[in-house]
Amino acid sequence: MKKLCVFGGLYALMCMMVACGGKTESNPEADSLRTELSAQMEAMDEMNLFLDAVNMSMDSVVNMEGHVLRTSGESPLSRKEQIKQNMESYKLILQQQRERLDILEKKLKDSNAYAGKMQKTIAALKQQLEEKDVAIAKLSEELEKRNFEIDELKDNVDQLNVQVAELEEDSKAKDEEITDKTNKMNEAYVFIGDKKALKESGLAEGGSLFKKLKVNATNIDKNLFKKIDIRETTSFQIPGKDAEILSQVPDGSYKLSKVNNNTVLTITDPARFWSVSRFLIIKY
Repeated sequence: MKKLCVFGGLYALMCMMVACGGKTESNPEADSLRTELSAQMEAMDEMNLFLDAVNMSMDSVVNMEGHVLRTSGESPLSRKEQIKQNMESYKLILQQQRERLDILEKKLKDSNAYAGKMQKTIAALKQQLEEKDVAIAKLSEELEKRNFEIDELKDNVDQLNVQVAELEEDSKAKDEEITDKTNKMNEAYVFIGDKKALKESGLAEGGSLFKKLKVNATNIDKNLFKKIDIRETTSFQIPGKDAEILSQVPDGSYKLSKVNNNTVLTITDPARFWSVSRFLIIKY
């Protein structure tokens, strides 16, 4: 900082007195002025250096301010934790700067060296620090607020995820129930055997010279049948050329074909074919 005119005046006055009084060493008043001026100059230089250091520290405050919100993806800390850490470092720099200003202000109270001008500079610097304290407090408050909003949003998302999971589970259970019911609706049971097998299983009776072989509907045991899916199975290979359907099925919903020494039953209209009974009994 520039030195005040008062020191220039003192120095000029000293020079005039020296000139008027001859040799400086024989003039006690000039010697006293010279000593005072030297002391004032030293004090002024010391405070100038200290003030330069304060100004440099203010530069570091400004630089740190620009890094508060900077984070690194390589850090093991979360972004919020990094910002908090940066803010703590920033607060420390602000505190150190306040301490420097307090020291400089104390030096000014002990000296008359251009105190007024430097006090204005210190007051301006302190005002800057107060503004930065307010800014960092607002930033901390905003950070906590944002974190609260993020936590609240996360809770909402977690609740939605739970609801979605429950809906998916419920939907899956309903799908399985529908699939199970659909499969059961398309189940049918088939028994293919000769007269002996039919009678031994209790599925048919008669078959003598005077009594025609017919199905015994009172003795239907699913364990004796082969379960099929009517959507997938539409034909049957039957041994022999004289295959006969004993269970009731609508006419025109199927056809019997002779293939080599076997008979092939082809269902041409599944809906009609299985509309009367889901138990198909065939004799060969």
